[in-house]
Amino acid sequence: MAAATLLLVLFLLQNRPGELGQRVSFLRRGASQELALRRLAGSGAAFDRRYFAFLESARRRIPPGTPGVAIFRDPPTTEALYLASYALAPIPVVLAPRQVPPRWIAAVYGGTAPAGWRVLATLPGGALLDPP
Repeated sequence: MAAATLLLVLFLLQNRPGELGQRVSFLRRGASQELALRRLAGSGAAFDRRYFAFLESARRRIPPGTPGVAIFRDPPTTEALYLASYALAPIPVVLAPRQVPPRWIAAVYGGTAPAGWRVLATLPGGALLDPP
């Protein structure tokens, strides 16, 4: 109990007075929202919220038993890889591989599907594809 009290005191001392109220308000508003909406509002998706919406749509449409997903996005960034890994877990993710591993599918964001690839699902901002 003493440790919890100490942590609470330290937390209160580390925040500016108005910031604590904002945090409580944010948590109260988001508590009843679906998890995906709370994640969308978070800082992890702040660099490209449309990309997060694309990943969330992809997560819901990935066929069962898919061993992995190759993400194609321009530009391929570390943030994009981390967010995709988090959003699609536990399915493994690679970003812009030279060759898509066997039986994996591809998720193309913001670009056009390469010739010869079969579209599995059209998503906001992209598509899920089955490479040849």
